[in-house]
Amino acid sequence: MKEQRDVQDATIPSFNRSTAFAYLMAGLWIGAAVSIILAPRSGAETRLRIANKVLNGIDTTNERVRQTRLRVMNMMDHGQQKISDVVVAGREAVSKLKMAIN
Repeated sequence: MKEQRDVQDATIPSFNRSTAFAYLMAGLWIGAAVSIILAPRSGAETRLRIANKVLNGIDTTNERVRQTRLRVMNMMDHGQQKISDVVVAGREAVSKLKMAIN
């Protein structure tokens, strides 16, 4: 008669990382093969579509970078103007104080 431990060992498969990795790789290859077989476009059309998407993404990113640069430059100009105004006001206050003291 089988012991309970023997039955448990027989029903629980051993699991390790190499087995999981092998299953993952097999799944990736099978998925890639199925997607190529069932693809509605030819390889050249697919590559062209991917290239266009990448170029559009680059153009969009470049435009956003340009807009951000302009905003930062405007903010810096605005900040410099405020600093200049504060310096002028401080100088005027100091000169008025000097005149009041004299």
